[in-house]
Amino acid sequence: MKLDKIEKSILDAESHRHKNELAISTFLLSNGHVLKPLIRAQQEKVWLDYQRAALTTERSRLENSHHRRDELSAKLELRKLELNVAREKLQQGVTALDNCKAELDRKREVQRAVVLEILTQRRRICEDLEKIYPIDAIVGRTLAFSIRGVELPNTSYDGYDEELLGTALGYTAHLVYLLSFYLGVKLRYPVYPSGSRSYIEDPVSVFQGSRTFPLWPKGSVYYRFEYGVFLLNKSIEQLMNSQSLLVIDLRHTLPNLKCLLLSMESNG
Repeated sequence: MKLDKIEKSILDAESHRHKNELAISTFLLSNGHVLKPLIRAQQEKVWLDYQRAALTTERSRLENSHHRRDELSAKLELRKLELNVAREKLQQGVTALDNCKAELDRKREVQRAVVLEILTQRRRICEDLEKIYPIDAIVGRTLAFSIRGVELPNTSYDGYDEELLGTALGYTAHLVYLLSFYLGVKLRYPVYPSGSRSYIEDPVSVFQGSRTFPLWPKGSVYYRFEYGVFLLNKSIEQLMNSQSLLVIDLRHTLPNLKCLLLSMESNG
């Protein structure tokens, strides 16, 4: 019973739906000329709403663009001002650099003149020192030299007069002292000229006892005398190195000094 009623209700509902659809279709067919303007007006309203929304969006974008343009314009103007300031500073720097270059060129000219004058004075001083302490080769003997007429051997001192040897070393020590002064070279082993009792100091080496060594053999400890002569030769080597000269044999005391004096006279 219940199923029959349900089935009947479903059939009635379908019948009413079909009738309604048919009535609506008939109404639309008979009144289409009236509904079309309404439909078109509704479509146009929807389209206008869409256009208004799009226009509002575009206006917002345009306003943002104008705002961004104004910001960029302000930054551009500020950047232009900064560039103008930078150009002025650059121009000032270029002017200052040109002035510094001109001043540098002037000072270089002064420096060249001073260097030339120093070389000239050094040459004159060396000529005077060579007149005071002439170093001459001994005829007939290889690498044998004398200073102020007193021979100073290069290696072995056996058989030589100790007083004359001390005198020759005193002359040499005084000449080395004067050369270090005029060349502006601070000797690692300071020389203290005192005639035939000159001596030299070793402030560098590590040892006990006195740091001064005699440059005379008579009455002194011989190994200390030999070490003193070695230090004197090292001082001559330092002077030669200051003038870019090489020492072939450190023991050649007077030959090395003669070479130094000749080089300075020719460079001056």
